[in-house]
Amino acid sequence: MGDLTRNFSRREFACRGKCGAICRSLRMSDEFMQKLQALRDLIGKSITITSGIRCKEYNATISGAAKNSWHIPRNGVACAADIRTSRDDREVLALYVAADHLGFKGIGLYKGRIHVDTRPTNRARWIDKSWKWS
Repeated sequence: MGDLTRNFSRREFACRGKCGAICRSLRMSDEFMQKLQALRDLIGKSITITSGIRCKEYNATISGAAKNSWHIPRNGVACAADIRTSRDDREVLALYVAADHLGFKGIGLYKGRIHVDTRPTNRARWIDKSWKWS
């Protein structure tokens, strides 16, 4: 049981940087969490959070991360996560399709995971060079 939604807890989304108290005060968007719970309910499987909140300092250490990533909180609130149900390509694609069906604004396809967000800007879709169509 989670403390953010029925299936998700703050700990899963915590910044993995070494910035201490500042990062502990950051939180996930309520809209994002409602959508993520709806995704979990739709697919009927556990979702693993591979990356949630990132402070600017931690984000800068991640190869390929956008400088203005939606993982970085605006006004203390983040609206993005990298997720997976398994590393299997078919499972990753199924998760991507389900996230698109639910209307996540940003969705990226990566090897072994997807990125989802509820950005307030225009819809965005992308496929990382790590993804292989086989």
